[in-house]
Amino acid sequence: MEKREFVWLNGELMPLARARVSVEDRGFLYGDGFFETLRADDGRVHFLKEHLRRLQDSARAFRINFPGDHPWEALIQKLLQANGLEQGPARVKILLTRGVAEGLGLPEVSRPTVALWARAYEPPPPAAYAAGWPAVVFPQGRTTFVGGHKSLNYLFYLAARQYALDKGAREAVILEANGRVSEGAVTSLLFSREGRYFTPDAASALPGVTLAVMGRALARQGQQLEAVPTTPAQLGVAEGVWLLNSLMGVMPVSSLDGRPVPVSPVTSFLQEILVAESRLSLGAAKT
Repeated sequence: MEKREFVWLNGELMPLARARVSVEDRGFLYGDGFFETLRADDGRVHFLKEHLRRLQDSARAFRINFPGDHPWEALIQKLLQANGLEQGPARVKILLTRGVAEGLGLPEVSRPTVALWARAYEPPPPAAYAAGWPAVVFPQGRTTFVGGHKSLNYLFYLAARQYALDKGAREAVILEANGRVSEGAVTSLLFSREGRYFTPDAASALPGVTLAVMGRALARQGQQLEAVPTTPAQLGVAEGVWLLNSLMGVMPVSSLDGRPVPVSPVTSFLQEILVAESRLSLGAAKT
């Protein structure tokens, strides 16, 4: 018998087959909403506080009523349990939309749509982390203040990722309209030069949770993560380039537009300090 999948929707845990959202929901009509994707291991979610803060900041900026009184951690644990995901890695998604509302602009709605779902996650194999991922530069630059929020207006990034896949790569490097590097389609970017660590300084880039945590982890090691204007050419001659996100952690880049990028042995150090930061965060959540 096929296992039933459960979601949490607007205050109720229910089978996925029964979950419904109105076609008048502004998330469906206009992409008027935001989401967060988190990783859980053995029933415990990583960096929940940081993800919720980013979601709340976006909700406040776009005048969506953020349900801050939700017992988020307990809800996620209950959802993981209902789906049999208490062992091993899982991905958890939180979605928040304005809900159903008439009018132009950003109308006020007392009850937004809130959904959570969780599924098993299979991270890239160790061989992928050892070899690194090929990346390409997506040729269509953009500048948008919405880029600083993880919004449901995601089509640009999906198109960039498909461009990469069509080129035989695994990730696309997004450019600002001025040709400077912004971020990855679904990742933040980190690179090293002369033993120092940098990330592109870009107005349209999403403030990545994993990138911020990495900055914290590097600070504990007495090193600084610096945001600097970056060109694709500068990425191409870096000592190492890494893709960061909440699910896969730290993935080295092996090539950019077909030109090899050194897979730095520093990768293991970055992975280790990120894991250490996660353990510190989980330990703090228990106390």
